[in-house]
Amino acid sequence: MDKGRMEAFSDGVIAIIITIMVLGIAAPDGTGLSDLLGLLPAIAAYAVSFIGVGTYWNNHHHLLKLVNRVNGRMLWSNLAFLFVLSFFPLATDWMQKTGFAALPTTCYVIVNMLVSLTYMNLERVIRRELSQSCPPNPASEREAERRAMVEKRSLLKERLTLGLEVVGLVIALVLPSSHLALVALVIAFLLWIVPDLRIVRLLDFLAEEQE
Repeated sequence: MDKGRMEAFSDGVIAIIITIMVLGIAAPDGTGLSDLLGLLPAIAAYAVSFIGVGTYWNNHHHLLKLVNRVNGRMLWSNLAFLFVLSFFPLATDWMQKTGFAALPTTCYVIVNMLVSLTYMNLERVIRRELSQSCPPNPASEREAERRAMVEKRSLLKERLTLGLEVVGLVIALVLPSSHLALVALVIAFLLWIVPDLRIVRLLDFLAEEQE
């Protein structure tokens, strides 16, 4: 199957997720500045989630540049990622409506961890399929280099991301009113604002092979 349908479906789902999140911010009933300031917690929660979803969309778009055709394993891995990502609006709304209480914030952090794991699994599946498409020719130095490039992953960034999310989970349980759990998540998101540079190098490498 051509990757266009999976890419278009993913973009549509992510666009709907962002739309639902912003609709969770209700307009103030009053007309004063204090009424507007009362929306700050909701806007802050939306901003954190928007950064997270936007970062995933950017990296997802970047990752799919490696793919020409998709198979069932990729489709189901992508659906698993989108399934967990679709809980962002619910988790965000519950967290901001309860004033960032311990349980809602903890659930929000857990959703982020599950999204990270499903996205990393999607990347692993795509790299595995790409690696298997390399012709098995161990005598060829070029083919060996290509296979090594395909199999490389950003393990440092992945481990830092999961580490920060674990820190956020602990903080949400121990110090929920400090909002430091959200700070840990934002730092984890910022790690991925610049897409995976190894994918960039792999794309350049594959482009050179096609020339």
